[in-house]
Parts: sequence; C-alpha cells; structure tokens
Amino acid sequence: MYIEDGIENLKRIINIQLNSYWAEYEYSLIESCVDEAVEIIEEGMSQLSDECKYVRDESGEVFFSPYNTVEYGIFLYRLSNLVYKKGYEREATLVYYLNKIMHSYDWFYAIELPIYFWANHPVGSVLGRAKYGEYLYLNQGVTVGGNSFSGLTDIYPTLGNNVILCANATIVGDCSIGNNVIVSANTLIRKQDVPDDSLVFGESPNVIIKDINSTETPRNIWNNM
Repeated sequence: MYIEDGIENLKRIINIQLNSYWAEYEYSLIESCVDEAVEIIEEGMSQLSDECKYVRDESGEVFFSPYNTVEYGIFLYRLSNLVYKKGYEREATLVYYLNKIMHSYDWFYAIELPIYFWANHPVGSVLGRAKYGEYLYLNQGVTVGGNSFSGLTDIYPTLGNNVILCANATIVGDCSIGNNVIVSANTLIRKQDVPDDSLVFGESPNVIIKDINSTETPRNIWNNM
C-alpha cells in the first residue's frame, strides 16, 4: 500500500475524515474491516495491465494509493460493504455517505460489486442492486438501476463478465447483459437483453447491437488499460 506509515496511518486518515462530518459512531467497527478492504482492492487491481501506471510501483508490484481518487472511492465502497456484512449498518452508511461526499459516486454499501472492478473518472455514477459479473469497467455518469413493475418491487439488471459501460450509459429494469459487452456512450437499455460479444448503442427499444470479434472483447481491453 502506498501511504506513509502504512495501514495504521490509513486508519487514522479515515477516522479524521469521518469525524469531520459526524461526532457519534463506533470507529472500531469500521477500523476492523480496513485491512481486508485493502487486500480486496489490491487483488482487484492485480488483473489490470502491467502498463497501468496508477496501480503499480516502479518494480511492477501492485499498490493501493488513497491519494488516487478512483482507488480511494473503490476502497471506501469495499470498506462500507464489509462493515455492512458484519451487521453494522449505521457505520456502513457513514462510510458510504463519506464516499458520496468526497467523490460523487453512489455505490451503495449493500450491492455486491465484483472483485475485478475498475473505473475511469466515474463521477456521477449510480450503481443499484443489480447482479454484476467480474471485470466490470465503468466511466462517468453511468447508471445501473431498477425499474418498478406494476408499482411493486424494483427489478434490476443482470450484467455478465467483462462488461464495459462507457460515459452516461444507462441500464435499467429487467435486462440481461451478456459476457464481453461494450455499452457505448449515452446508450439507454431498458427491459431489453443484450447477447454475448456485443457492442450496443442507441436507446431501447431501438438499440443497435453489433457483434465484436475476440480481439475486441472487453477482457482484452481490460488487459490493455
């Protein structure tokens, strides 16, 4: 991890940031999840390209830096999610809220993002209670959300592995997005399925879906970031 004095200093920084907004919380419950959150984010970054300068040091080793806003935003999501799964919903809410304040990401603590998840300038992105496959990559303004059915419980999309969501892409409702899919900028997919190995653009119900060959698949793009 790239921070002076290592993980203990990171824990101190998190507490200072939380204390800037809230006076009452059990920090020990949050602190207990920091080490695991760092392990998860560093494992996720390990699959990025060796050429990605933001996630590796001069020797090629993966490192997490809380001074990189994307990395720190993903870390705070991981931390809020771990705290929530331990049953401390109030403290999870505060970490989630801190992430929104600092980065303008809405990545709810109760959603399950994949281990291999990365983003590029994801300001304004909203990720709802969908099912997410591995090697998810998103850009700014992306929305993955629910669509109510006859006024009942919202229905959320299912995303396969190796999905790239370009700027301002929106996927809502009862959708199944296949593996190896690129959703182009400003695309709206609503209650519509997309097959594997596809490039999709436009707006439902009239989206245009094109096949992409194996050399253009998102997994290869991930390796070349």
